[in-house]
Amino acid sequence: MGLDAYAVGWLRQLPHGHDIPGFDVALAGVNTTTADPTAQTPGAEAVTGAFVPFGTQTRPGQVVPAGLPAAASLMSCNPDGSGLELVAWGLRNAYSVGFLPDGRLLAIDQGADDRGSRPIGSAPDALFEVRPGGWYGWPDYVAGVPVTDSRFAPQRGPHPEFVLNSHETLPPPEPALLEFPPHVAAVKFDLAPPGSGYEGSLIVALFGDEVPMTAPDGPRVGRGIALVDTATWQLLPLYSGAPLQRPIDVRVCGSFAYILDFGTFEMSAQGVEAAAGTGRLWRLPLPGLRQ
Repeated sequence: MGLDAYAVGWLRQLPHGHDIPGFDVALAGVNTTTADPTAQTPGAEAVTGAFVPFGTQTRPGQVVPAGLPAAASLMSCNPDGSGLELVAWGLRNAYSVGFLPDGRLLAIDQGADDRGSRPIGSAPDALFEVRPGGWYGWPDYVAGVPVTDSRFAPQRGPHPEFVLNSHETLPPPEPALLEFPPHVAAVKFDLAPPGSGYEGSLIVALFGDEVPMTAPDGPRVGRGIALVDTATWQLLPLYSGAPLQRPIDVRVCGSFAYILDFGTFEMSAQGVEAAAGTGRLWRLPLPGLRQ
């Protein structure tokens, strides 16, 4: 995570002030040094470990108990909010979830970024089948691959290390059904209904990259909608470019996709560059990829 999370404000509003694991974990004692935005002294720094308050160091073998609400998890509760329970842990950012007709639960998990105190390079978004009691790898695996793998070498800091030393006590990290290209920002999805020409497939909105915040450089990616064939778990593009700018949600009705478009939203060295009044709801025919 980067200090931008503090500047934007949400990090300061969390009552617990740090991530809570979904399972009991033992730490590797990895600590990182960052600028301290809470200090009154210019240039002050803080040293912080995993799953502890900011400015708190950890030691090898330190045990952190599970708790609720757990970060990086899927949970269930009753309609009135009572009966909160953990379903699965280790989904870094499960942006959307949905059930297939046979009852399987799917989740799109947005991958890590090359930024912050523990940068991870070229991490894909992943589509998972969520199994109760499963571990999906975060914070030490991405789509079933260890963060120590060379494919995740960042440009903005040292190669990430494992922050847990208790992998053998956890379930094996679940593999992904599908990896999206890095930084496409797969967000909401819908199951194509009968009569759409894509019955049984997922139609996925791709919000697109947020370079240079999430990575040092690179081409624009995402900014469209894609199809996931649930029979083969293959990814196929459907729409990208004009008129779409930043698709964030999609619903399919008949042979049309209704796409909620966030509008003009880009990142620069100065921060967010957005334009009010540019959001749209598009009604676009699904292209005939299956003739």
